[in-house]
Amino acid sequence: MQAINRFPWILPMLLACAPALACADVVTDWNVVALNASAVPPNSIVQSRTLAITHAAVYDAVRAVDRSGPAYAVDAQALSGASVDAAVAAAAHAALERLAPADKPMLDAALSATLAKIPDGQAKTDGVSLGKQVGEQTIGLRVGDGADAKVAFTPKAGVGAYVPTPPQALPAILPQWGGVTPFVLRGNVALEWKGPPAPGSAAFARDYDEVKSVGARQSSTRSADQTAAAVFWTVPTAVPWHAAARAVSAAKGLSVSDNAKLFAMLSMATADSQIVAFAEKYRRPHWRPITAIRAGVNGDGGNTLLERDAKWEPLIGTPPHPEYPSAHAAFSGAAEVVLRAWLGGDDIEVSVTNPPLFGLTRTYRRLSQISEEVENARVWGGIHFRSADRDGTEVGRTIGAIVVRDFPARGSL
Repeated sequence: MQAINRFPWILPMLLACAPALACADVVTDWNVVALNASAVPPNSIVQSRTLAITHAAVYDAVRAVDRSGPAYAVDAQALSGASVDAAVAAAAHAALERLAPADKPMLDAALSATLAKIPDGQAKTDGVSLGKQVGEQTIGLRVGDGADAKVAFTPKAGVGAYVPTPPQALPAILPQWGGVTPFVLRGNVALEWKGPPAPGSAAFARDYDEVKSVGARQSSTRSADQTAAAVFWTVPTAVPWHAAARAVSAAKGLSVSDNAKLFAMLSMATADSQIVAFAEKYRRPHWRPITAIRAGVNGDGGNTLLERDAKWEPLIGTPPHPEYPSAHAAFSGAAEVVLRAWLGGDDIEVSVTNPPLFGLTRTYRRLSQISEEVENARVWGGIHFRSADRDGTEVGRTIGAIVVRDFPARGSL
């Protein structure tokens, strides 16, 4: 069972939760399963779509049983008495086995573990049937959503332009992602990007000098804690934010129905943030710090020459896609707003360890503290200019507010 060997912590978490983990119900259990099943390939962008589809299915399965509100995408009708726990597990399983087929052994084991807790009988049978139906229909509605589209991107060298970065100089990934069908955002929603500061501007010089100093691999200005934060935030962005959502759920004592809605809203807002961020990344592909710093030019006719370092290296590896805006920051801004709406404030305590079990642990006491650290960490890691992080958070927060206002209305699905 390769998937279980790869993520050995998942079944213990699913089957026996310590009180500190606040495992509230079947929705939060399957949130953990979904996070682990979507961890490969290891990028937050693809994972965000998987989580949004999975939690859309979970939301509609719960709603079909308890009739607690309007459907999101699949307006199914549950038979009277159908088990909501069975429906959630079967819906999530049906979606995930299509989205993460390599993890089917782990998913099957997780489904068996959930169903083993439910008494045999018609309620269980009807819940499984309902959940499977909703999961499969949800997947069907996302076929052809653009995630697998073939879009060519040819980088053009020049001042301020993105080109593949050392050491591997990998081709830019996911140029099609900006064309993926949003989950909640509608086509007439206007989101304003300020755009990266122009090379040669004072704002660009400030961004350049900051990341050159604090983001260098051998930086003398970055503290040990800043280094730890930068390394920690190589984690898929969903991992800390979904942990924060589980903490919000525990703090508020949310029901299964509430959790289904919370995690659907969180997953869709963050998935839409990645779509919007990648549309902007490839609309005007901006160079990464390593490219700018090794070039040391400003692009305004030579009035100001920035200090060049032909051997400069960032603390962490540069992701193979354009720099502006920061997708991590956009994700975080959207997540923060959704969770604040559910929490009714900003104060929440959550600790996350990356990698699980034996990694770096970061503890947060405010949701906004997480967003602030993400903005900083991507600069401290040497892979983003400050403007890309700040603007990413701002637009992400706008997306989160739209989802809080509009969910469960869907975009073009």
